Amino acid sequence: MKKILGKLFVWGSCGFGYFLNLLPHRVFLLFVDGLSGILRLVDKRRYKDAMSNLDFVYGESKTLEEKQAIIKRCYRNFSFVLLESARALYMKPQKLLERFEYENLEALKNLVAEGKSAVLISAHFGYWEAIANSIPHFAPNYGKYSLGRLTQFQAINELIIRSRENYGVKLIDKKGSFKQLLKIYMKPRQIAGIIVDQNMSESEAVWVKFFGKEVTHTPVASILSRRFEIPILPVFIDFNEDYTHFVVKFIDPFYCPNTHDMEADLLEATQKQADITQEIIEKYPSSWLWFHKRFKAKYPQIYS
Repeated sequence: MKKILGKLFVWGSCGFGYFLNLLPHRVFLLFVDGLSGILRLVDKRRYKDAMSNLDFVYGESKTLEEKQAIIKRCYRNFSFVLLESARALYMKPQKLLERFEYENLEALKNLVAEGKSAVLISAHFGYWEAIANSIPHFAPNYGKYSLGRLTQFQAINELIIRSRENYGVKLIDKKGSFKQLLKIYMKPRQIAGIIVDQNMSESEAVWVKFFGKEVTHTPVASILSRRFEIPILPVFIDFNEDYTHFVVKFIDPFYCPNTHDMEADLLEATQKQADITQEIIEKYPSSWLWFHKRFKAKYPQIYS
């Protein structure tokens, strides 16, 4: 039964994605707004978690109306990412790529020109799913990978994998990914993208400060940078008001220090990732996905 349900879901998603791709953009946005409205009505848990995060981070420095506007935009952004990912499967690559603009692209081009491997880091910010299709063509002859969480449905996993492989990116399941990454970076000219803004178990994490609060943060990018002497390259993709264009923002790359104190080295590089993520969120708070329980490890009471 599980396989049948998975197949039905994929067939339905593919058919719906094909249909969405035929629509004019303004009509497509009606579906985005419709899905966003439905989610706001039925998904009260995410609303509460988002409001808890906003209260915890901003307190009274933002009004209730400002926080509600941010959450409303979050639902719309999330709905867009879901539906756009479905129709992007049927969009001609050139048509899709024409919608991207790039800031500080030299940060990536310089690394590629020197033949350096790199670790891309990002967050659930803006159109984060597009990292897998907006960047790979700038790194020809590179191994390109994206970490993602697979589901229990094989058919759905095939759909997720297909969305990456259409642009030459191989998906790595987050579960057990570290050993794979070590093997990958033993070879030259490799790039893997990692999302670094979610709560993690203490056993797998480094404690850092994020908006002045203690949170857990994955040290994987820092470990890879230190071990293989490769740069960490932050990248974030934001969109304009009506989702017609996307801006890919590269931050200058940096390295994890490599001294006699490995723990201090990893902490420094991981804290820098948290600081960069916080800075981009502070500039564009409506573009971050506030739904995650980011502060749960240290402050679980704020979600009760």
